[in-house]
Amino acid sequence: MRVSTVTTLPAMAAELGVVYATVEGVNEHSFDECLELLCQEAQERRATALVGLQLVQSQFQWNQRTSLIATAVKE
Repeated sequence: MRVSTVTTLPAMAAELGVVYATVEGVNEHSFDECLELLCQEAQERRATALVGLQLVQSQFQWNQRTSLIATAVKE
């Protein structure tokens, strides 16, 4: 799975929709765990790439979460 912030898609690429993943915690492993879930969701849609990956980490005392959102693309 390729991850890119490129805003212009190749001519034959098609957007498959937004994919989202979230895990509990904000620590040194939470980003990797969340990225793995995001890639799994994208692969279920038969995506070959993720574009415009956005990371959100909330560190409220009662709700520490790491979330990722991206656009799934088939090239």
